[in-house]
This record gives sequence, structure tokens and C-alpha cells, in this order.
Amino acid sequence: MRDQDLPPAIRALDDRAWLDLLLQSLGSREVAGATFPAFPDAETQRRFVGADGPSTLHEAFSFYTLLKDRAAAMGRPLEDGSAFLDFGCGWGRFLRFFWKDVGARALHGCDVWPQAIELCRELGMPGNLDRLYHWGRLPYADASMDIVMSYSVFTHLPEEPHRHWVAEIARVTRPGGIFALTLEPRRFLDFIEALPADATGWEGDLRRHHAAIPDLRRHYDSGAIAFLPSGGAGDFAGTLYGDAAVPLAFIERHWSEWFTIRDYVDDPGRFFQAVLVVQRK
Repeated sequence: MRDQDLPPAIRALDDRAWLDLLLQSLGSREVAGATFPAFPDAETQRRFVGADGPSTLHEAFSFYTLLKDRAAAMGRPLEDGSAFLDFGCGWGRFLRFFWKDVGARALHGCDVWPQAIELCRELGMPGNLDRLYHWGRLPYADASMDIVMSYSVFTHLPEEPHRHWVAEIARVTRPGGIFALTLEPRRFLDFIEALPADATGWEGDLRRHHAAIPDLRRHYDSGAIAFLPSGGAGDFAGTLYGDAAVPLAFIERHWSEWFTIRDYVDDPGRFFQAVLVVQRK
């Protein structure tokens, strides 16, 4: 664990002023009397999140403030010592944001990709960093987390890994705790269908599934996950990873044992993916 807390003056800042400091930390790790974690190179940032530099922080800020607002409205405000988990933390984009709110000791990030955890450590991310293993357990005690988030993770999981990990997240979330995540909505299938034949990169990988979209759309409308096995090999094999559109009907059917849906935001003007907020029963 990196027990690195921010000075009280920084922790007292409002969220917009905090974003300004994080933007400054893109150019220098020493900002306002504190040492900030470094950033990976631009290519690595884009490989993880599709963007780099200020744009990736602005995008994260929208989710960060929504989660904070919803948690406060549900009686679970983020505050010093609130146990916080980023499930699928990547290079630590969101861990930097919530560092101010909960402090380093209460900050947890985990990822199934070992290179992500190694990268976080190399960058000097504060908090507790843990590697996950496919079909394993989260390395946290039952009912130990107040807030859990997962950004652009369940957008890549087929049904069996999806159900495995949501059961684990439910296990470690305290009663009344908040879980906020992103999901690909139905419009993601429309996005794939509209891709040009000469699309490259990630879009090219999706375009290969163009002919399957009508069947995937029917699958989605029936309340099932519409999964595209667009992954590669190893940790990203198609049985474990790809692209997934997840209908609310699936959430209602398979999550209701543990969670109550509190909010669902499908607004492409705000988020490329839809945002779901649920509360532990």
C-alpha cells in the first residue's frame, strides 16, 4: 500500500479546483505542495481508455462527479475513510480522483491484467493495489466496501464472467453501499452497424461483426447480453473478453438478489456509455 495522503488544504478543495490540480499534474508531479502520481505515455493512455491528456481527465470527471452526487443523495457520501474500490482500475485514472475524497488508506484498485497493476505501481499511485485472477475472488472481506465503481469493464464481459464478478462485488459491498458502473446500451449496436467497411483499429475489430448485429439486437431486446467475441488471446480471449451490450432487463433479472437500481443515465451527450447506479440491499 502506498500511504500517501494529500495536504488538508488540497483535500478541502471543491471538485472543480481538484480537477484543475489533476490537469496541472499532467505536466509536473509536484503540484501545490503535493507529489502526484505520474501518467503513462499517451499511447498507453489511449490503449486503455481511447483518449489521452486533458480529454481523458475531463471524461473521467463527469463520471466522478455523478457518482459523488448520487452517493450523497443516497446517504452514502464519499468522505475520509470511506472504503472505495475501483474494479478494473487500469492505469489509475479514477483512483487519482477519489484519492482526495477518501484518502490513501481507504483507496483500493484491482485489475485482472497484471500489467495494469504493475503500471499503477510504477506511476506511484496511492492506495491499495491488487491483481485479480479469472474466476477468482476479490481479495477483500465480506461487506468491507462503501463505494465500488467499474468504468468500461462490464462493457467487455460475456455472461458467465459478468455474473461471477457481480456476485463478488455484491459480497464485498456493505448493505446500503453504492456500486456505479458503465454499460453499453442498445445504441452501441447501432454504432457498430453504422461503421464504414474500411474502419480500422478497435472500430475495425467491431466492424467484423457487422453481419451479426440484427441477431445481437434481437438478443438484447430479449433481455440477454449481446456479446461480440472481439477479444484476442490470453487474458483477452473471446470466452473472457470482447464487447457487450447489457440491457437493464438483464440487470433486473440477475442482480435483484443483491442490488436495487437507483439510476440509469443513457445520454450520449454526457457519456459514450450508459451509467448505472445501484445500491446494496
